[in-house]
Amino acid sequence: MGRVIIDITMSVDGFVTGPNDGPCNGLGDGGRILHDWVFKGTDADKPFLMGEGYDIGAGILGRRTFDIANEAWGDNPPMQGTVFVLTHRPHETVQRGAATFVFITDGAEATLALARDEAAGKDIMLMGADVSQQYLHMGEVDFMTLHVANVLLGEGRPLFAHIGNDLIKLECVDCVPTPSATHMQYKVTKTR
Repeated sequence: MGRVIIDITMSVDGFVTGPNDGPCNGLGDGGRILHDWVFKGTDADKPFLMGEGYDIGAGILGRRTFDIANEAWGDNPPMQGTVFVLTHRPHETVQRGAATFVFITDGAEATLALARDEAAGKDIMLMGADVSQQYLHMGEVDFMTLHVANVLLGEGRPLFAHIGNDLIKLECVDCVPTPSATHMQYKVTKTR
């Protein structure tokens, strides 16, 4: 069975956006600095940008993430294949470039089951803070790659809020510091 993966950039103080994130301001005020490693990175950053080691068969993101990023992505979203959008609001399927966004209103467990069927033994990529939090809380995340940008934002959208009070043990499998970010990879130990 494939892994459920979080691969996301955050500030040293744990924010994945700056404050006031929303449509036309997807990374929030000052949040673009989080992705300096993507746009101004070194050769040491490139393997992490390319997602080496992943075999992605499906994705899951939240409706808020979709609504904020959809316009910015246009016909070139940073994913391909089937991406399930976890939502409370029904929506028709959306085709953007090589990605098909399927909107699911049956909850996180049903969405994960659909993603597992679609992935057919390959990995499932999670996108967005809220979706990542939900699946961490459910004990369904197997692997995390955290790109920790060399910045303190002070406020914004936190990655690890609302994950519950149970211990989630991590095993560090790689840590690569670069001038723009520190790339940390963890296996997630199931505790629930």
